[in-house]
Amino acid sequence: MSLWEKWERDKLEKQGIKVDIPRDVQVLPTRVKKDPKKQVWFLGGAFLACIVTVLLALLLGRLLGWNWSDTYIAHVFAAKELQRENISSKSP
Repeated sequence: MSLWEKWERDKLEKQGIKVDIPRDVQVLPTRVKKDPKKQVWFLGGAFLACIVTVLLALLLGRLLGWNWSDTYIAHVFAAKELQRENISSKSP
């Protein structure tokens, strides 16, 4: 059924004229509501997986003798801090 046909049917129904609705197409809601319990379990599982991953990385780093100061991101943060200190010392 087109949108125009729906408008015409609604207009006739408002006027009190009974209109037969074709039943060859089943109309379903477009948005299916999610199960909140399932979403909570999914988010909790994702959070726990992140925590376990970080803990395993820490354990592996400790076993292999890695230091956080040796990582790329630590070097980037240190370089940015030095850059900020240089800029602030040059400004009056």
